[in-house]
Amino acid sequence: MSKFLISPKVAERFFKEIVVKTIFLPHHMYLQGYIQTTRSMAILLMSLLIMQLLTGCTGPDTHELSGHLLIVGSTALQPLASVVRDLFQKQYPQVHIDVQGGGSLQGLNAVTSHQADIGDSDVYADPAIYPDPNLTDHIICVIPFTMVVNPEVHIPSLTSQQIIDIFSTGKLHNWSQLGGPDRTIVPVVRPSTSGTRATFRKYILGGRDEKGKLLKTDSSTAVRDTVAQTPGGIGYLALSVLDSSVRAVAIDNYQPTHENIANGHYAYWSYEHMYTLGDSNALISKYLDFMFTPPAQKLAQQLGYIPITEMKIPSTSSLSNNVIALSRTQYPIQSEL
Repeated sequence: MSKFLISPKVAERFFKEIVVKTIFLPHHMYLQGYIQTTRSMAILLMSLLIMQLLTGCTGPDTHELSGHLLIVGSTALQPLASVVRDLFQKQYPQVHIDVQGGGSLQGLNAVTSHQADIGDSDVYADPAIYPDPNLTDHIICVIPFTMVVNPEVHIPSLTSQQIIDIFSTGKLHNWSQLGGPDRTIVPVVRPSTSGTRATFRKYILGGRDEKGKLLKTDSSTAVRDTVAQTPGGIGYLALSVLDSSVRAVAIDNYQPTHENIANGHYAYWSYEHMYTLGDSNALISKYLDFMFTPPAQKLAQQLGYIPITEMKIPSTSSLSNNVIALSRTQYPIQSEL
């Protein structure tokens, strides 16, 4: 553990200048042999003091933090949690962090049942469902979601009503009805454990039920791969996993950009939460603090998330020791870009 906050070079210079040069040798001791012996003793003393100081002035020991963390939940947040995990483990080699998906509800259930240290979620933990007063919400960033279609479908934008008629009412069942190819529309639907699905139903479908090809695996990457491999496929996923294997589709002619989210034109987005049962665990606290560092928030931006520094929400200290059921109206994205 660090005892001093000065560098080894400063320590060495200090003792050379202060200890050696200020050793007082009385005039009656100026016999050559005695002087040489005394100076040798002084140098030895200086060396011992430097060695003692060097053992405690090397700065914080990044190897002293150790342990294991299990993070479960949102597949939308999983890419960020994974890359930050890698960066954190590089700094603390004796720490092992296991990041798993499974969906937001699985993350909430895992952390509240003590089966995981951190539960990742795209949705707020309703106090009526998760009443534990120790459940703590750490808002990490914002994740934009996007509609995607199979590459053979060249439809640049869908209206909210068209999406409802594809996923809910069934009025639209062939892409030719929308100016696309004569191909059956195949909606790809996430399981009920998905926070991405819950956000989609609430803000795009207006609370309506979905109809379509139900995935057994709850992940944004599974949606992407299924849509890419399914002729006529359409689905929704986190922007953080979007790639060239599928074609992104605008909603009401608006893309999932920071500006469109900030000014209210694009509704399909969510806060990303990391839930814990209190902050008594030093490793959990250190990892969560690390999530808010500039390197971690820069990674968030590179992966398509909107960093917390650009969010108009309370400080994280005010979010501790209870479940925070914040609304997007209370704490919107900042409009200043």
